[in-house]
Amino acid sequence: MALANHTASRSIPSRAFSSRTSRCNAPFTERPHADLERRFMRDETPFRIRRGLMRALQVDGTFNARAFGALRSPWLVRSGSLDRLSTDGEAALRDLGVTLVVDLREDGERPEVAHGLEVRSIPLYRATDGVPLTGTLEGVYELLLRTRGAELAAAVAVIAGAEGAILVHCTAGKDRTGLVVALALLAGGAPRDMVLSDYAASGPSVAPARMEAVTALLAELTLDDAQRADALRLHLDSPREALEHALAVLDELGGPRRFLSEHGLTDGQFRVLADRVAALA
Repeated sequence: MALANHTASRSIPSRAFSSRTSRCNAPFTERPHADLERRFMRDETPFRIRRGLMRALQVDGTFNARAFGALRSPWLVRSGSLDRLSTDGEAALRDLGVTLVVDLREDGERPEVAHGLEVRSIPLYRATDGVPLTGTLEGVYELLLRTRGAELAAAVAVIAGAEGAILVHCTAGKDRTGLVVALALLAGGAPRDMVLSDYAASGPSVAPARMEAVTALLAELTLDDAQRADALRLHLDSPREALEHALAVLDELGGPRRFLSEHGLTDGQFRVLADRVAALA
């Protein structure tokens, strides 16, 4: 099926992309997620998040990290890549109960694992020409939903089956990770506005951490102004409307539960996700 005027137009071998990963350790800010938490603690919100149960994390050696669940024992953590995770950063994750990591990147994007956490690799793109380089967020998300349902569902199934805390990441922790986390939350009954607000919190963390690497990457391409703007948005931003488009595609495909069940998720796994999402309220 043709994508609706949002098709990602270029890609590069994933190893070439990972070689330019920024070493930037951007100042950490809790503002995006603090605002999110305050919003969902308002009396008029039907689904109110209890204080601290959705929060930003500062983990040495990664960025764009957020946790869902109890303060000292969350059930889900999302972040950017762990390639530069320090000893202190690994200890901080272990203190939260994280022992299992789901890495959504392609084989060529992943260097040798430098930490001691168990890693489950579930590459989402599985494309011979590597990860998307140019195009739109909407096009990438629609492509994944229409062609990578089995991989998306496999990642959500690992989240549902984890006995302790699980961390999900890709490179920036906003696109592949954003879709998987959104599907897990929605499958558990989380309201869409909550999922959209969590997704939108990624951009302010990703942009300072990835700007140098992305700017260098795009400088090697011949792009007009519109293409460059789309590419910068693709790599650095997380606007609500991008995920809204993905959710519209998901509705067309039957909604999150039908989408995931058609790709193997069981009633028992849906119950686990529902219990974990319910515990946030």
